[in-house]
Amino acid sequence: MGIDLRLMRYVLTVADEGGFQRAAERLQMAQPPLSRQIGALERRLGVKLFERRPVVRPTEAGRVFVESARTILADSERLLERTVLAGRGELGTVRVGYIYSAVFETVPRLVSAMRERHPGVTLEAREGWTPDLDAGLRSDTHDLVLSRDIPPRSEYVHETLRRERVVAIVDEGHPLVGHGPVALAEFAGQRFFHTPRRLAPDRHDFMADALARTGEVFEYAENPIQGLSHLDLTDRRSFTLVPASVTGRGPVGTATVPLADDLPPLRLRMVWKRAGLSPALELLLDTARGLARREGWLPAG
Repeated sequence: MGIDLRLMRYVLTVADEGGFQRAAERLQMAQPPLSRQIGALERRLGVKLFERRPVVRPTEAGRVFVESARTILADSERLLERTVLAGRGELGTVRVGYIYSAVFETVPRLVSAMRERHPGVTLEAREGWTPDLDAGLRSDTHDLVLSRDIPPRSEYVHETLRRERVVAIVDEGHPLVGHGPVALAEFAGQRFFHTPRRLAPDRHDFMADALARTGEVFEYAENPIQGLSHLDLTDRRSFTLVPASVTGRGPVGTATVPLADDLPPLRLRMVWKRAGLSPALELLLDTARGLARREGWLPAG
């Protein structure tokens, strides 16, 4: 037996106002039609909702009805509100995949900015290698990815979120620590730890090209496990290259060495499907762009 929300509101108003006349005034309607409709509802239910004399007050059945109607009407209001918010993108979930280096600064600040500006949007963030992020985007497991290496597929949109200079991470006892910016050539003959090319091809080629341009010889060693904490830099003749946002966030016992070389910046890109632009994702992209402007993540050049 379905009951119109309008009738629920009528009964609730009579109970709150303590009478049919005051309820009718509040509802901006005449009192006789209000009494007739509630009477018809009572006959339909087979119970009296209100005692009429000496004063109008809910019966026991009426109190049960009023309590439930109050909950249902409140839920219906929330339903409408949430539907409108979802249509505007202010309510929903965006699934974000990101590369390891983005976890140090970019992702936390983006999550914080979204929480402040659009608290109804939930970000489900998951770290991964670029091939996994690409596969997640293609299969719709991710709505957006932050990476430096996603291939330029026709169905993707790429937009640079951040440009960063490159720094070196070494053991804190490395002889180049504390000497200010140094040239990459000064690492000649040392072991360069790098991510396997299959997992981050653009970043690998960027680093390899930077070292090759020095004209010096380096020893190369793959770091198959993602994360700085798995690098063995303790021999003081090893180093790795990372974006500057990692500065000060390396493992215990390591130090950051700034570079004097005029290297092009590393680019962290936002990538999403052209056909997958939901209202919530639009809000995230807009928030990310604003954050990039405020933080100076996109300097000229």
